[in-house]
Amino acid sequence: AGVIAYGVSVSLNVWIFARLADASGRFAEVRGIVAAMLSQIVDTLIFITISFYGVRPIWDLMLGQMLAKIVLSAVVVPLIIALVVRIGKRLDA
Repeated sequence: AGVIAYGVSVSLNVWIFARLADASGRFAEVRGIVAAMLSQIVDTLIFITISFYGVRPIWDLMLGQMLAKIVLSAVVVPLIIALVVRIGKRLDA
């Protein structure tokens, strides 16, 4: 379940981020947050369904995980992108 969910969500994250890109490269943080949130929701849907469907009620578990992942994406992704951009600028200088 984990491997399938991870593979699909990472591929989806990259695809969404690329589709939201513009030629100027601006708004990377916003694109990163949107891509991360959507891919994490899909990750949760796949993982929880494969792992627990028919074993236990899954809707509350899904909602809790989705909420946690959305909040973490909104907090962590902009920090990571800012750090990577800063490192890239130092390497280019």
